[in-house]
Amino acid sequence: MNGKGLTVRPLAVGEMEAYDRLAGEYGCFFDSIKWTNLFEPGILRLGIYDGGDNLRGGFCLYEERRFGLRVLRNPPFMPQVGPFFQQRATNPAARTNEQRAVVEAMAAYLDGSGAAVISLGLSLGVNDCLPFYWRGFKVIPHYTYRIDLKLGGDELLAAMSVDRRNDIRKAQKDGVAADEVLETGELRSLVLETFARKDKAFPREAMYSILQRFPPGNSSLCFISRNQGRPLAAVYVVFDSRVAYYLMGGYGEGAHHGAGTLAIHNAVLKAKVLGLEVFDFEGSIIPPIERYFRGFGGRLTSYFTVNKAWLPLEMALKLVRRPMF
Repeated sequence: MNGKGLTVRPLAVGEMEAYDRLAGEYGCFFDSIKWTNLFEPGILRLGIYDGGDNLRGGFCLYEERRFGLRVLRNPPFMPQVGPFFQQRATNPAARTNEQRAVVEAMAAYLDGSGAAVISLGLSLGVNDCLPFYWRGFKVIPHYTYRIDLKLGGDELLAAMSVDRRNDIRKAQKDGVAADEVLETGELRSLVLETFARKDKAFPREAMYSILQRFPPGNSSLCFISRNQGRPLAAVYVVFDSRVAYYLMGGYGEGAHHGAGTLAIHNAVLKAKVLGLEVFDFEGSIIPPIERYFRGFGGRLTSYFTVNKAWLPLEMALKLVRRPMF
């Protein structure tokens, strides 16, 4: 499929290294081969090629079958699928046209994919979704909060709401401490307990794969809040060279109200120590969670999802509760 000279097609085997290099330079943590390998064999990587058939960028899809129908969506725990792209234009108008061409090529490919359902979150930098809109996709805005880690420690605390600051102070006063850990057993238990308590479905197999391949260390962090040795709350964060992403967290029954806040705040401070630029909460459309994340003082940042389904399915989907992942 073409978008003003750009073509989208599945990657050839020999192009994986070049794709990963472009993802590392122009994409984010979730675009990397190492991360997307978690979701094989359902992952489909697409390259974006210029008129000379040079690989300039790409995006990925998660393909699955539901009731015999082909569905394209984000992999579990993955807020965005791209696209990432190496821009070469320098003139402002030319750069805008190039950005539009990328989205046009992506929209054209998806529109011609034959999938019964398409539901994808786009990269934060993609603000021009008109090519999707023109092809009959529903373009839906979503929001996340992003903390600027260039702020000092006291500034990060001052940027929080009064409620979040009080959470931290009360937790510390009551003997709660949040420590960085390398083992994830307590994290797993607290996350699963949280979702079970709320009667929410949870992709536990995907969680196990993530924690096995990305244990706390070079590209992830885990903090546990405890009181007198009892684990109360946990947070798990992944990061690349620039951005830390809140991926999952949980808390125990009857846990101290400030335990989760303290764990997140310590993870934010550790991300700052590591020299990262941004801490991203990944957003939530659930009002209490959105309000809670908002209290950490991050900047409201929009991103978009694009959705399309066969008409009978579109009508049916309106009657079905959407999954959380």
